[in-house]
Amino acid sequence: MKFSIITCTYNSEAYLERNIKSVLAQDCHDYEHVFIDGFSTDRTLEIIADYQKQYPDRVKLFQGPPKGISNAMNEGIKHSQGDYLIHLHSDDSFFDAAVLTDVKNFLAGQDYDWIYGRINVIELTGKSVGEWPRKKIFCYNSKSWFGRYLLKFFNYIPHQGVFIKKSVFDRFGYFDETLPVAMDPDLWLRIKDGTKWTYFGRTISNFCVRAEARSSGLKHRQQNIAYYRIMRQRYLNKFELIISDLFNWLISKYDRSYR
Repeated sequence: MKFSIITCTYNSEAYLERNIKSVLAQDCHDYEHVFIDGFSTDRTLEIIADYQKQYPDRVKLFQGPPKGISNAMNEGIKHSQGDYLIHLHSDDSFFDAAVLTDVKNFLAGQDYDWIYGRINVIELTGKSVGEWPRKKIFCYNSKSWFGRYLLKFFNYIPHQGVFIKKSVFDRFGYFDETLPVAMDPDLWLRIKDGTKWTYFGRTISNFCVRAEARSSGLKHRQQNIAYYRIMRQRYLNKFELIISDLFNWLISKYDRSYR
């Protein structure tokens, strides 16, 4: 079993080395690290070049003009050759050295199209502010009707905690590049009923949230507006919209694990 770790970069020198070190620390070496760069102008390319020089068989670099994060993620998928893929962005990192080994052991003898685990939400300094998802109500598999239906109202699956077969994208399509946000929950909703998936009770990655972004609710509100617009247009009827608004209000009010 081979993994493809996809990292999208653009002027990422401030935190890219933490990402790379977490990959190099893995005790499972059956992986490739694929970088998609949007013509960085800082030391990002120098850092990747040094990394690639040390591990020419594992490290791949592809460049193209910036066309949004969905496009970059899709380019990473197209250039990947692993059996299972994970998108680990430049300011994110693996939680510990045994992530790939534990995932490989969990998948051995199974036929899951994709699995999802927890993420450890951190600030740029590395300070942890909580894990997600941390409640049993968000731990499901494809056999659960309720778990599949719940995704229509609330995205409890962090893409930084997802390992997914490349063949899933061949069957269902890639991330929608017309979407500025919510491209990952849109994908989960497209594939949830036609694939075999499950929750893996393990923390997969450190997901970096900038302190200034957390302290300002403007960006979060803008993302919520865009997310609800997508849900309204594609997946929810009028009655379900009411349920969605109520459910998300309850979550924001009572679960502040990393907000």
